[in-house]
Amino acid sequence: MYMRDSLTPIVEKVGLLIAERKHLRSAGFHFRIVHRFRMPGCSDCICGEEVFAVFLVYRGREYCLRLTLAMRILFDYLVRHSRFAQSARQIELGIRADDFYKDNGKNADGHVALTRKITRSAIRVYIIRVHQALSLAFQEAGISIDTKSVLIVHETTGTEVLYQMKCTHTVTHIDLTSPNAQPLRGGIAGQFGR
Repeated sequence: MYMRDSLTPIVEKVGLLIAERKHLRSAGFHFRIVHRFRMPGCSDCICGEEVFAVFLVYRGREYCLRLTLAMRILFDYLVRHSRFAQSARQIELGIRADDFYKDNGKNADGHVALTRKITRSAIRVYIIRVHQALSLAFQEAGISIDTKSVLIVHETTGTEVLYQMKCTHTVTHIDLTSPNAQPLRGGIAGQFGR
């Protein structure tokens, strides 16, 4: 009787770890993406914000992914479009067509966007580097799961490769602090009475 009672905490801990691992396999990891330079009073992401940082959230702690600007933009795009696997060409076109990424960081001073030209060939390299950044964060968090189960590389029947994120995410916004902040472009400005 005494032996069984002393093993109960260990059995419960193992059960919790098994349940956690099943959850991570089905839902994926959770990331917090920080956007800054949001217009005060906005409830959603708008053009001119900057993809400022990406954090892995695990067991109540955050681990910063060491990503360059181009990789933060790519990561943000893949997370927002995680429902579908996309080729490097589709990702390139999606980022180019989205004003949010074209005007990344422009709200800071209204003139210069903090963006990078993300080409199809660069995406393949950035995917490798995002895997490396995920690996560093996983090591720091003590996670021994392959990063390719989070940023998945799908082979196709042809020569094309598809990329897809398997995760959940939240976006945190840091508003502009300037008292005379103005939104970009007429389409969005109409929402603010400009």
